[in-house]
Amino acid sequence: MKQFDFAKQKEADWVLFERVLEDKELARQHDLPKMLRQLSHDLAIAKSRHYSPAVISHLNELLLRGQQQLYKPTNRVVSPFLHFIKDVFPRHLTEMRIAIIWAHALFYGVGLIAFVLTIYEPDFIRHVIPNSQVVGIEEMYDPSSERFKEERASDSDFLMFGHYILNNISIAFRSFVGGLLLGFGALYILFFNAMYIGTISGHIVNVGYGSTFFSFVVTHGSFELTAIVLSAAAGFVMGYRLMAPGELTRADALKQTGKRVVPVVFGAFLLLVIAAFVEAFWSSSQTIPNAVKYTVGAICWLCVLVYTFKRAKNAH
Repeated sequence: MKQFDFAKQKEADWVLFERVLEDKELARQHDLPKMLRQLSHDLAIAKSRHYSPAVISHLNELLLRGQQQLYKPTNRVVSPFLHFIKDVFPRHLTEMRIAIIWAHALFYGVGLIAFVLTIYEPDFIRHVIPNSQVVGIEEMYDPSSERFKEERASDSDFLMFGHYILNNISIAFRSFVGGLLLGFGALYILFFNAMYIGTISGHIVNVGYGSTFFSFVVTHGSFELTAIVLSAAAGFVMGYRLMAPGELTRADALKQTGKRVVPVVFGAFLLLVIAAFVEAFWSSSQTIPNAVKYTVGAICWLCVLVYTFKRAKNAH
């Protein structure tokens, strides 16, 4: 075959190969090692037939770039983690979107109802939370409390960071595992937390401690509450598949569904770690003005909601 005919026949493959090297999204859709082998074969043919130095040099350059792309060193911790955040987690959120929307609607709907009931009927909180706990919450957010007059020591921040992680993850884990009880466990935990948070918020407003309470929860709440809702949604999906396995056995349905929901649960745990960090080192700080906390909190809520509900490009 003459050089002109050979180059004309292979030009589209070479152009595609170059585009794959430059576009990460396109690279995921093609088999780079296979393309690299084909390019090596083309180079061997060009050399054996003594084609022009320009063609051989071009193929050599493409082959070198392809080898550098294929064999470049990658961080085995950071790269998979970034891949999970950028691609895996959003894709599974998109696949579970209906359950996640319902879980958000139930959680914030029940929370809002509890909040309004407490605002208009202050004694309602006594039916939800023990009186001793109500007193403790009031003392915690009382603006005249000593805890709001000085900054907490750094060692205490680290101690609280560990405490928040254990507490938050235990709630999310119970929400997910509760799905194995045909979804009712997840539903109960979701309703309980929504009722608890809504009632406390209403009571705090009634006693006039809103400035200390809302400035404290506004930032880390975006990560924490979203993670709890996602865990409950994952539990719902597991419970539903147990009740309606379709043509599969319940064991196979559970195994298949687990592959869909486990990345969402893992992502929720990451959100809870972020929430615990923010709660320990940012939310509790007395040196940061409330206006700054509200601004940062609003940005965090916007980012979390956009990330949660934005449709992944490579979702099925």
